[in-house]
Amino acid sequence: MLQKALSAMPFAKMRERAFEGIFFSIALIAMAVWVYFIVLLSVKFFFWVVG
Repeated sequence: MLQKALSAMPFAKMRERAFEGIFFSIALIAMAVWVYFIVLLSVKFFFWVVG
């Protein structure tokens, strides 16, 4: 019983790290998309003001 619990621990840790990695990657992608749209709108606004 103890052997089963010990052998299952690394898989649980790996799964936990995988979920953290997926979460952080999705958060980074979402932030990059927001920055892209903000820069795009700022550039359009700048050209609208200057033009």
